[in-house]
Amino acid sequence: MSEDLRTRQAIDRLLVAIESRDLRAVNAALHPNAIWQNVPHPASEGRSAVMVLLASILCWSDRVRWDVISSSVDGHVGWYERIDRFWLRGEEHAVHCNGVFTIDPATDTVREVRDYVDLGEWRARVTPVLQSLATRSAEEVVSQHLSAVGTRDPIAMASDYAFDAVLARPNADHTGWFEIADYFETVPERLKDREVLFGEVEATDHHVAGVAWEIRGAEGRVASGRDEFVVTEGRITHQRTSLDSDDF
Repeated sequence: MSEDLRTRQAIDRLLVAIESRDLRAVNAALHPNAIWQNVPHPASEGRSAVMVLLASILCWSDRVRWDVISSSVDGHVGWYERIDRFWLRGEEHAVHCNGVFTIDPATDTVREVRDYVDLGEWRARVTPVLQSLATRSAEEVVSQHLSAVGTRDPIAMASDYAFDAVLARPNADHTGWFEIADYFETVPERLKDREVLFGEVEATDHHVAGVAWEIRGAEGRVASGRDEFVVTEGRITHQRTSLDSDDF
């Protein structure tokens, strides 16, 4: 395989991962020492910092599509002209970017991204939407999460959690977005043909809400319990599950 093709494939893996909104896939496509800079602003240095940067928009988005307008690759470097499209609260927001991607050939991961974008203009348009998302009540966030559970889409289920959130269940604590997404990956198979029934979302205050639930199948009630949520800046930061019976 040619060096140019390997570079294209590594960049494409990152772009596909970003469009999937699966932070685990994005993390895997980045080098541990990755750097991302929206020029001329300061760079985010290290994969963890880059993930926080990307999560701040990917997790808010209902859908993401990055359209490549033109691209060129030479060795370990790729130049990609793009229109980055994000759907927030059902409305599309697009920004034009020119990105320079540098690949680490030893790992076939993206080591550096320098994106040239009018970040001031972009922020002026999108900040009011992000602020409205960040001020959502616990009741609104939890209700959206429960709707996602109904789709049985693990990424949709995980999208309302903060990057460093904790999901505490009686048998295990799942710490951080990656572990929470891994847990939700197991849910569709475990539910199989069963139905999840939720009670009314009960808000204690703007930041705390709870809901009772039960799972029913052909054999009757399989499991039941209650989830208590803490929501900070529009994201679930802590969830504790208590069970009335064995887990499902």
